[in-house]
This record gives sequence, C-alpha cells and structure tokens, in this order.
Amino acid sequence: MKSLMLHMAATALAANRSTPSLAGTDLVANLTVYNAEIMYAGGIAAVDYTDEVQMAADTAGLRVVGRVKEYVDNTADGKSATVERGIFRFTNSSTYPIPRSNIGMPCYVEDDNIVAGFSTNLVSAGLVHDVDSTGVWVDMRPSALAMAWALRPVKRVSKTDDYTVTAAIAFEGRSYFDCDKASIMEITLPTAVGGMKVGVKRISATAAHDVTIQAATGDTIEASDATCAAGKQIDNTYDAVGHILWLQAMDDTAWKVVPPFPPDFALAWVKNDA
Repeated sequence: MKSLMLHMAATALAANRSTPSLAGTDLVANLTVYNAEIMYAGGIAAVDYTDEVQMAADTAGLRVVGRVKEYVDNTADGKSATVERGIFRFTNSSTYPIPRSNIGMPCYVEDDNIVAGFSTNLVSAGLVHDVDSTGVWVDMRPSALAMAWALRPVKRVSKTDDYTVTAAIAFEGRSYFDCDKASIMEITLPTAVGGMKVGVKRISATAAHDVTIQAATGDTIEASDATCAAGKQIDNTYDAVGHILWLQAMDDTAWKVVPPFPPDFALAWVKNDA
C-alpha cells in the first residue's frame, strides 16, 4: 500500500504550485489577506480569529478555508485573495503518511502544500477523498471542512492557577481546562469572536476550590440561572468533581453553553454580576 504514496520532505511554498482539482467542485470566496503575507497559488489557505487569510501551517489558531487561486503579494497590506473550495490534490506526508484506508477521514496540515494523518496542532485540511501515487485528494468543500473540523479530538489542559485563554486557543476550539487551585480559580475568556469555543472543568470536590469564568469587557456568558451582565462572570461553587462546560461564542459578544451539556450544569454554574 505504501508504494501508492508520494513521500516528500515538508517544505512550505516559495512559488506558485500547480494543484489539480476535480472538475465541477470549485466554490470561490474573496478574503482579506493577513498583513505582509504572500499568497502562493495552489497552496492551502487558512484564516485566523481576525478572519484574515494566510498560507496554512501547523499552527494553533488557524482554520483551513480552501486553496489559493492566484498569487498575491500583500507586503504593502490592503489586498484580498481568492480562495477556492473543492477537491484538490496535495502532497502526502512522509512523516505521517495517509493510507487509502483513511478515505473519508480528516487529514491535517503539515505545511501549506502537504497533508498528513497527524500533526502537532491538528489543523484540519479537510476530508480524504482518495490517495494515489501522486498524492492525497482532499475534499475542501464547505461541508467537508466543517466535518473535518468537528472530528478533531479534544485537548485536555491542566491548570492550577488563574489563566487567560488566548484568542488563538479559543479559535482553535478544541481545548478544555481541568481546573484545580487551592482557592478561587479564574479562567478569563478572550474577547468573543463568533466560532470560538472553550471548555472548563472543575476537577476538585474540595471546598473553596471554586472556579470562575470571566467574560471580556462587553461580553456575556450563559449560566444556569440566566446570562451574566456584560463583562461579568459565572461561578462554580458546587463542591463536587464536575463535567466539562463547553462555551461557544455565537457572535462577537455572547458565549453560550453547547453540547455535550454537563449534567451538573444547573447545580454548578451560576451567574455573578457583582
């Protein structure tokens, strides 16, 4: 089976790339380019939490949106780039090569023209459509990108002190924080951007090991007894090991609880507008 795969060393693009596509699959979007970024035709395109497009990389906080259609030099800033959504052929990784048995499964960005079965930050490139001797055919149509994004495994992060979630981690959307501090522990959310997602879990039943989730100025967080006031917080003062509370930014101001809903939500998480 491995004889069917093309293995090459990972090298980010420094020139335009001829990236084949399957006929009749292209959908086009026009996006603002990240400051000073050079977009190479045929490469994988990704956006960050500011919605600016750039060349994809195995970097936390990036979300793949398709293939770059044409070369754009944004050194002077202010330009936009055309991104295509469809089924495209990219180079198969030599580090974590994708077998044909992975057809229908997510693949991940190794760099802006190579896809892999695994990567450090699991930036999903799309779903594997096929694998042959020339590379990996990746389905980057909107539904496939959404499915590949949703299928990424969650990431557990242990915290024993107050912590401010970065915008990149929240936009990546797969991290949850195990919280255990010998006093009130505060998790501060970044300024909401639609699509951000963060999980929080109390892992101590010890009294006073409470957990607070603090909203940024102007943002609100849903609690079991209502939504907190803008810029306020929700608290877990329930002395029990909890379940993961997943919060997602539905727009640029409101964090809402999303599935899987914690069974202890009504007991554990209440608003605090003090």
